[in-house]
Amino acid sequence: MSDSLEAKAPTLDRRIVELSAAVAYGELAGFFRMSSDAQLAPTISDSASLARLANIEFNHYFVLADFLARHGVDVEHEMGQFVPAFEAFHERTMPADWFECLVKAYVGDSIAVDFYREIADSLDLELRQIIVQVANSDEHMDFLVTTLGAAIFDDPKLAGRLALWARRLVGEALAQAQALAVEHQGLFDLFATMDIARVFKKLTENHTHRMQRLGLAP
Repeated sequence: MSDSLEAKAPTLDRRIVELSAAVAYGELAGFFRMSSDAQLAPTISDSASLARLANIEFNHYFVLADFLARHGVDVEHEMGQFVPAFEAFHERTMPADWFECLVKAYVGDSIAVDFYREIADSLDLELRQIIVQVANSDEHMDFLVTTLGAAIFDDPKLAGRLALWARRLVGEALAQAQALAVEHQGLFDLFATMDIARVFKKLTENHTHRMQRLGLAP
């Protein structure tokens, strides 16, 4: 990261600052969440696998925070504006057990990646490259799919509960995105340049495909 995170003269459009700060804190919050959830794993191997995913989240945060700092942004201040919303989201979606932890990682991260891909074309080149880098690192989802698929195969009763949990997570995630846009002018202005109805429809369709991949009802 840059030698200093002290603010200089910001050189970024407000829309880019707020988007980058929101994504950066979202990745950092994801790191905290997965690191904590890893302690619920039934085996050391499972714990290590989820911890590895947490490390990927932290690396994403690091890249975005560095991008902001290099452009003279007070990173801590900008990210701090999004802390209450993300903390409230995670409080509302606290997993009850290991399998709900995995579904939250699978659903939450997938929706975030889909959203990044949808907005990438509307960003300046440097941030677009960073977002594409973040969005293209979803090969780690194989662990989640394999582990959840095996658990559902061994205990079919899990399917109904996890499907309901996934549905709730999607609803909360989309509501969170809309609330952030209402509360932050930069995000509002960015969303105003997009066909949000189409984007949300695409996110929902992709979620349906992912649930089918697990053998769950969307």
